Amino acid sequence: MWKKKINILVVCFLWLSVSATFAQAVSLQEIINTALDQNYSLQIVRNNEQIAQNQNTLGNAGFLPSAGIRADQAWGVQNSEQQFFNGDTRSGNNARNARFDAFLEVDWVVFDGFRMFAHRDQLGYLQQMSEEDTKYYVEQTISDIATLYHQLIMERQMLESGRKSLGISRFRLDLEKQKREMGLGNILQYHQALIDFQADSVAIINRKIAVKELQIQLNTIMSQHHDQTIVPDETGIALSGFDGFESLVRKSIENNRDLQRSRLEELIAESTLRMERAARFPQVSLFGNYSYANQTNEVGFIESSTSYGGQYGIRVRFNLFDGGKQNTRIRNALIMQENTAISLQNVSSLTESYLASLVNAYDGYKEQYRLLSSSLEASGQSLAIAGEQFEEGLIDGFDFRQTQISSIMIENQIAALLFAMKSIEIDIFRATGELYQNFL
Repeated sequence: MWKKKINILVVCFLWLSVSATFAQAVSLQEIINTALDQNYSLQIVRNNEQIAQNQNTLGNAGFLPSAGIRADQAWGVQNSEQQFFNGDTRSGNNARNARFDAFLEVDWVVFDGFRMFAHRDQLGYLQQMSEEDTKYYVEQTISDIATLYHQLIMERQMLESGRKSLGISRFRLDLEKQKREMGLGNILQYHQALIDFQADSVAIINRKIAVKELQIQLNTIMSQHHDQTIVPDETGIALSGFDGFESLVRKSIENNRDLQRSRLEELIAESTLRMERAARFPQVSLFGNYSYANQTNEVGFIESSTSYGGQYGIRVRFNLFDGGKQNTRIRNALIMQENTAISLQNVSSLTESYLASLVNAYDGYKEQYRLLSSSLEASGQSLAIAGEQFEEGLIDGFDFRQTQISSIMIENQIAALLFAMKSIEIDIFRATGELYQNFL
């Protein structure tokens, strides 16, 4: 009888689970694709990348000449009185004058101590940095989604275990109720069965809250309404495995985003130093201009005048002394370059240590999983035997409850271990730059 009731409960729970999955199932790949297409923060990061790309031009680096046109139109009103040595007098009241000037100016710096070349390199590094930031955020998004997705699988597994436990508690409560009705029951056993049933009900409510919270977080990352139901199309967590430690370190050196960013920061610091040193050289520029001027006067010696023409030449500028400011900037640039080199070494060391910690934890979890897996079948058999003995009155409700808790606990521990191992795999794939090939 006990086995028959358990089988019916399991079939019902599996049917509900399959029905929900069939109606709302969504794959990890679909969630990632939606998030990469719609995530608001990622759109901003991509726009920042476009800004950096727009900045990387020859004009911003200083290679191209500058040209401009300027025009002035001025009017004046004057009162004047002039007396000459011959006795003549000339005066004017409210005399008007007008002047129009127009200028076309061109200036081209042809040598600035190679600063423009250093600036051009720096703009390229900044563009690469922005591209790395985009890739970094994409990897962060994929990592977050993969972690939440597998956590959702774990929570749903624990929810199903809780429902199974609730079904068993319901069976126990009904049996205690029947014993009481037949005058064979124990009021203490009945109340304990009721308390355990309610505790299992509360546990299911908490699991449902956790599942809903994970769905809200995934919907937020995908920039869609928070109330959308997300049901994974996977019923369990599948492990991928990874290469040996030395291989992981080698891949991280080649592909890790933090290391790539540190290398670019070192190059940017080096280009900044070159730009500061360029100030020690003279600046040579070519210039040319063309001007037009026209003026009319109601009083004075000249009634009107017009002039136009141009000039061109070479301009050389050299800073002889600025109070040591440039030397200070150069020394600070050298320190910043040294800091970026130290930072690169630090990130490399931290990445290797981080991988070592992850691999160590993974090996420990794998051994725990092996031990718990060997206990899972035995716990299921113990629960079935305990159910039969409880129904026959050979054990009391307390012993049955302990067996029930032990069985459910092993199931939950296995689910939690699989999630912990999967989370480590995700972190390792991110550290080695393998998230794309594993999840895209």
